[in-house]
Amino acid sequence: MHWLLNLALFQLAWLGAVLWQSPWPALGLLALHLLLSPRRQADARLMVAFLLVGLIVDGGLGAAGFLVFEASPYVIPTWLMALWAALAMLPNHSLAWLKYRPWLSALLGAIGGAFAYWGGVRLGAAQFGWPLVQSLATLALVWGGLWPLLMLQSRRWCP
Repeated sequence: MHWLLNLALFQLAWLGAVLWQSPWPALGLLALHLLLSPRRQADARLMVAFLLVGLIVDGGLGAAGFLVFEASPYVIPTWLMALWAALAMLPNHSLAWLKYRPWLSALLGAIGGAFAYWGGVRLGAAQFGWPLVQSLATLALVWGGLWPLLMLQSRRWCP
């Protein structure tokens, strides 16, 4: 799959899930991604793994009062679960070049992770329970550590 198409599918999944607070845009684009992907099996495994990580990470941030969502009967809202699965579209395709660059992966994870959450908050999908600067700094630390680990797992399953 061309890296630009992969990146566009993820961005559309993110925007649709956040704007409509619905899992369906992301799930539809995940299905399209799997249909087009030459690495279906590795991508599907990553989607399940990323979803489990998301339940732990965002579930923990929500339980700590760091992230505030609309009431949901689940650990995190379904649209956010779909976003975690959608995030798994990137490591084997448009961001594959980061698999062997852990320091750069940490830097981009810190920046991209913090700003993705901030974008979601600005679009009304969630709220920060802490002041903005503390929230962004915390997210940068979380994602600066988490993204290289996610990329490492991707490298193990799909070198």
